[in-house]
Amino acid sequence: MFKSKRSKSRNIRQELDFINNLYSNENNTLPTNNHGTVEINACTGKDIQFDKIINLPSTSTRKNNNNISPHLANSTPCAQETITSASQLDNEENEENNLYSFTNASDINNSFKEKLGIWAVECNVPKTTVNKLLKLLKRQDNINTQDLPNDCRTLLVTPKSTERFIRTVTPGSYYHFGLAEGIRRYAISSLTDIKIAIGIDGLPLAKSNNSQFWPIMAYIVGMDKNVFPVGIYFGKSKPKDSNDFLLDFVAETKDLITNGIEINGCIIKVIIYSFVCDAPARSFLLKTKGHSGYSSCNRCIAEGEYYQNRICFPYSDSKSTKRTHETYENMTYEEHHVAESISNLVELPGIDLVHTFALDYMHLVCLGVVKKLIMLWLHKGPLNVRIPSRNVHKLTEALLAVKCYIPSDFVRKTREIQEISRWKATELRLFLLYVGPIVLKNIINDDFYNHFMSLNISMIILLSPNLHNYVPYAEELLDYFIKTFEILYGREHNSHNIHGLSHLCDDFKYYGPLDNCSAFPFENYMKELKSKIRKHEKPLEQVINRYSEIYSQKSFIGSFKNTTNHPILLLPHNNGPLINNVNGCQYKKMILKNITINTKFDKDSYVLTTDGEVFKCLNIVQQNNETVLIGKHFTTKKLFYEKPTDSTEFDIYIVENLSQRLKSYTINNVKKKIMLIMHNRNSIAMPIIHT
Repeated sequence: MFKSKRSKSRNIRQELDFINNLYSNENNTLPTNNHGTVEINACTGKDIQFDKIINLPSTSTRKNNNNISPHLANSTPCAQETITSASQLDNEENEENNLYSFTNASDINNSFKEKLGIWAVECNVPKTTVNKLLKLLKRQDNINTQDLPNDCRTLLVTPKSTERFIRTVTPGSYYHFGLAEGIRRYAISSLTDIKIAIGIDGLPLAKSNNSQFWPIMAYIVGMDKNVFPVGIYFGKSKPKDSNDFLLDFVAETKDLITNGIEINGCIIKVIIYSFVCDAPARSFLLKTKGHSGYSSCNRCIAEGEYYQNRICFPYSDSKSTKRTHETYENMTYEEHHVAESISNLVELPGIDLVHTFALDYMHLVCLGVVKKLIMLWLHKGPLNVRIPSRNVHKLTEALLAVKCYIPSDFVRKTREIQEISRWKATELRLFLLYVGPIVLKNIINDDFYNHFMSLNISMIILLSPNLHNYVPYAEELLDYFIKTFEILYGREHNSHNIHGLSHLCDDFKYYGPLDNCSAFPFENYMKELKSKIRKHEKPLEQVINRYSEIYSQKSFIGSFKNTTNHPILLLPHNNGPLINNVNGCQYKKMILKNITINTKFDKDSYVLTTDGEVFKCLNIVQQNNETVLIGKHFTTKKLFYEKPTDSTEFDIYIVENLSQRLKSYTINNVKKKIMLIMHNRNSIAMPIIHT
């Protein structure tokens, strides 16, 4: 990513301050920053009848919180004895990324040499830079540098050679880090069993040639999604034989499933929870037909048809026979397979290769269906589907206008619809779940809009942990979406991905919310993996060395994320507002699990309370070991949409009239963070699903 000169200068200053503080800190503690104390405790078409869709159950009655009289007061920020102090950067926007993500409280006992090694690893500093710094430090007479080496390879414990551990996998090479090693770095002995999610995908390394990685990645389900490498293949093309590629992984995993893994003297059971891949990778691993084949569906035996120079999957009222692990293992449906043998993954005890390979919604829905819809609206669909150019410009203007309302929870904001070919999966997810229903109103025909909303609502249900009672409704909506898609856009566009929507609810029943089996964590990790490469020569060896250096650091514990029930309080102040009976240390920012509230920015200050109020937080107060939010609520809530169902069923409203009186809520009364978007003089409030 390109950085401005100001950003580069700021990073250099931070790194120099870090080095200086290592010497100047009399207590031998890690340096803090100057940002205050962090406290931890389309168109035309046929009319569509939505009225025939089943009615949704009513939501539970919510209780209202009593109003509290406002009272302005000053309170000096104070340190809480029951809350541990920590240090974290807070830039002008939402960049609270700690520069030293691997460090923790144990670092206070590290020597200067160890801290220097941690800094070099965490900041991914080139070895030439570290060597220059070592030479510079050695010249300082007032610094004791006897224990500092002359070369960064000694400092970072870089392996002398890795080639003898690399195995040939035609047409490239493979290195196995080990599943057990990764589990031991992240697992805790209190777990009764360890469920592992596995991700496998191809990663192009350069635009000028076909060099690529095929990493086997994993994380422990139920813990913070710290992805670690299990094995990496490098070559000019993908491995010729998936069984050869998976050989080390299968052998080790068989042993772990059979015998468990020992952690701190305890034997813990290991379970392969899911394999997460896109359609081409899944086809490669299982040795089955790809997404362009007639029998490409991994969940049922439905066959595609050749129509208008492409394979499509026409809608059928009758459901096709489901595939099972037994039919795969016995190769019952030969037309589904592309080789005489099946995947050696069948050797893993107790695995179901049909359901364990999840239908990842990142690839299937976001990069597949949503991107296809937008492309059809712009230039690839029939003429009666395409959006007029004047409306395309209006849509882009609307997307750019709502950009300033996107909370810091979303790294990528909205951009021009004409850039759709460059949109990332996170942008498409943002469009599908939040922005699309707002900006598409009055841009596309009502039939197309309502059709899009059926996908929007079904995905809200399937991604929410508390809407499992609505899953049958989501199943009907998806069935409607597939059936109507053929009517609106043409039979030839009913692709493999559109057909795959019919099986999404099965994954919810198997895994729960679809984020439990998505590729987003693995996709983020692959960016990190690519950053380990500093030059074109021997990329696999470079990655092996970088991870060896990371794991050699004593303070390696993975990236920090607050997953406890205790909030992190940041940015102390004494500006109020306060109310009666609430008086304590005041803060502008709070991080609680997946919720980040920041009163400095309107876009990060709205929450949904347990009694259904859309609440704007104006102050955060720590009083008697309890965190209290002070602010105002909207007194009027209206429907945002009525079809295919009432928007209030999912706590989505048009809100009006921010109250004049202040109210307070404890953090236990916060249900969700709210995204509040202003559009066409309306304020639309919608819960952020992952909070």
